[in-house]
Amino acid sequence: MAAAREFAAGGLDAAFVTVSGEAADRALTSVREGGRVACPYGAMPDPNVRPGVELIRYNGARSQDATDKLNRLIDSGPFDVHVARTFPFDQVVDAHRALATHYVGKLALRVS
Repeated sequence: MAAAREFAAGGLDAAFVTVSGEAADRALTSVREGGRVACPYGAMPDPNVRPGVELIRYNGARSQDATDKLNRLIDSGPFDVHVARTFPFDQVVDAHRALATHYVGKLALRVS
């Protein structure tokens, strides 16, 4: 959460969570008042969001319109992806263990 607060000192505008529980609830404290949290139906129990944060549920049904909209967003660029850590291939076990830790962004594995 410190990394999220460093990234967005005033709080995150939005968060996307696919699971619920203590870790998700702690992470969601980084969402600012007026922010939004998206979570699929089926993640139980509902994530705890603080007052002033909107919880938006979705069913995950396939939608060509939604896919087209996402592709337009990506094509409009720039589209930056934050890489939290990069591991050399010989540390693949460490990279896999890191998936269980709290980080902001993506983990990358360098093959060559």
